[in-house]
Amino acid sequence: MKPTAQSNCPWVQLSELVHIQPGYLSRGRVHSVPDGTHRLLQARDFSADGGVSLENSVWFHPERNPELYQVCRGDVLVVARGQEHRAYCIDTDLPNTLVSATFYILRPDPSYILPGYLAWWLNLPSVQAQIDAESRGTGISYISRQALEKLSVQVPTLAVQHDIDQTLELWHKIKSIRRRLDEKREQQIQMVCQLAVQQANKKEQGV
Repeated sequence: MKPTAQSNCPWVQLSELVHIQPGYLSRGRVHSVPDGTHRLLQARDFSADGGVSLENSVWFHPERNPELYQVCRGDVLVVARGQEHRAYCIDTDLPNTLVSATFYILRPDPSYILPGYLAWWLNLPSVQAQIDAESRGTGISYISRQALEKLSVQVPTLAVQHDIDQTLELWHKIKSIRRRLDEKREQQIQMVCQLAVQQANKKEQGV
């Protein structure tokens, strides 16, 4: 049963909150071509913090109806095959971009659950443990669509979900700023070290 405006934090099956679509499965290996009409997102295009990098993504000509596998803003991608079954929230427009069969495409009903909240919930260690318990295979595990659909999600009010989403967005911005600052500091340290070596060489040469 879907949550109502009066509901506090009900538990709802994922199948009642989202539409789940498997990613694009090609008949063979997908090779990048200069005149490709669509981009194919793969696991390697996602960073550990959930960011999407399109620099090395593959452009190709889909063999199947591309509309079924098109990634939209607000979608949540869940790794179907892999050592971890992490969820990634798509928070930007990605025109002509499909997602590979490595993922499931979850399209949340925004009147009941927000994409950012759903991705956060699915990435909780306790929820990841549940997904792992339902997975099959050794080494590279696989979570079936049916098992994912039966997963229970705790759904607070949209106001609470929004607050959580905003808090997470702020935290991601802080981490991004810290990362850029660390990169700048490392560059400065490298320059100082190189300058020290250059000055030492000049002293040895009596310059």
